[in-house]
Amino acid sequence: MLHLNFGGTPKSTSFAIEAAYWNITQFYYGVDAGIEFDHGRIRVYSEAQTGVGLTGVALGPVVEFNPRKSKTLVGFQGSCWANYFLGVDYRLRLIDKKKIHAVGVYAKLPMTTVGLDDGSHHTLNWDNWDEWD
Repeated sequence: MLHLNFGGTPKSTSFAIEAAYWNITQFYYGVDAGIEFDHGRIRVYSEAQTGVGLTGVALGPVVEFNPRKSKTLVGFQGSCWANYFLGVDYRLRLIDKKKIHAVGVYAKLPMTTVGLDDGSHHTLNWDNWDEWD
């Protein structure tokens, strides 16, 4: 993710790497975790997410480490986005009694852990050992 941050602090750009888990079997929900680098500050965050179609919203805690000032700050952030493989988002952070707005762009790499065919037509049955190749 690449963000332009403004309000509450001097304007800056930041870079983030984020991973998310989504359950889309009935009610669409997910959780993400990320780390963001912003000119001497490092933010670690996680958000609960929900979405419909190509849009969604998220809300969660954020911790900001500022080694230059020897400060650690805790706050909250909320996000809304629209995406497919490329996306845009708006994020509002409340940290140290300041509102920080961020608009950004990102790319994502979707992966799945279920529903993949491994090419084998065999199933493992512990009661029937003669199915083993």
